[in-house]
Amino acid sequence: MDKASGTQVDGEGFLRVAGACLLNLMGCNFQVTILNVDGDLVRVTFPGRDYPIETMHARFELHDNEGFNYYVATVVQGPTLEDEGIVLRRCSGLKRSLHRSSCRVPTDLTVRVKDQDHVRPYDAVLINLSAGGAFIRTEAPFDFSTTADLTLSLPGESTHTLLCQIVDVMPSMATPNDATHLICVRFLDIEPAVEESITRYIRWRLQELHRND
Repeated sequence: MDKASGTQVDGEGFLRVAGACLLNLMGCNFQVTILNVDGDLVRVTFPGRDYPIETMHARFELHDNEGFNYYVATVVQGPTLEDEGIVLRRCSGLKRSLHRSSCRVPTDLTVRVKDQDHVRPYDAVLINLSAGGAFIRTEAPFDFSTTADLTLSLPGESTHTLLCQIVDVMPSMATPNDATHLICVRFLDIEPAVEESITRYIRWRLQELHRND
């Protein structure tokens, strides 16, 4: 409870009853209104009448000029005739993500990733790529802030192995029993020649996507 205003809020003052935020669900953003905050349980408005369903993963997001704060959450109650909105349970503490300063393009490539402290490499689907980082799906058991090597082979370019840091880890949910994770990585100390190589690929990829529109 916010003593000054009497408004119900969460621990960080982010989820404020009657306040608005974005709910990222199934890859889409919905602007929702907070109806109730009870510990980790949060009830919000939602336009769907037959979705989402229980156990789906989502994120509460509050954006500003530099990035956004967010909570990872799980749906515990979808829409019903008796109750307004849906209920989600926060599964993590408040996190922060900065807006990207470079273009990120979708790809259909595969890369290899390896924790620097372990020998075994893992295949990973390269979902999208920028000169500053990447978004991958893999079974690699990486934790937040892990330092890893990512080996990348781009069409028409040399193979590069980049030092990177894991900045976000989320369950994939591609299938009901999916063991993979969606992982955001940030490249560390990238060499100028490697950055130029990735930038050339991104420009080529943007042209290819534009032609297919």
